[in-house]
Amino acid sequence: MDVISVFIQNRPGRLSQILKEVASLKLYGFSIADAGEFGIVRLCLEEPQLAVKKLRKHDLIAHVTPAIAIRDSKLMETINIFDEKNINIDEAIYAVNLEGMSLVVLKVSDTPKAKSMLEENGIDTF
Repeated sequence: MDVISVFIQNRPGRLSQILKEVASLKLYGFSIADAGEFGIVRLCLEEPQLAVKKLRKHDLIAHVTPAIAIRDSKLMETINIFDEKNINIDEAIYAVNLEGMSLVVLKVSDTPKAKSMLEENGIDTF
C-alpha cells in the first residue's frame, strides 16, 4: 500500500480541500504532521497515482511513496525482523482499515528488501 504525501499550508480548510479532491476514492487511512506554518498530510487511498493526478490539478504538491502494510497484530514481530536485518522504519500510519482488517502502513529504508524479509517470515503484506 503506497502512501501519498501532500505538502500544505497549515491553515483551516486545507485538509477539507484535499479530501474533497479525492472523495471519489476509498480512503484507508491518513495522518497529519505539523511543521509550523506548513504541514504534510499522508494518505492511504485506492488508486494512489490517480489521487496524485487529481491533487496536482489543483496546484497541490503531492507524491507517492512505496510503503508496506501489515496486520497490526504483526507489528512487534515485524519490528524485530527489521531490527535484525537493519531496515529502518522512517514513518508509520496506524489504524488503516482495509476490508475490515486493521493495518499499520510502514515507510521503510528499503521497501523491496523489507517485503522479501516479511514474506520469508510468513508475514502478509498489503
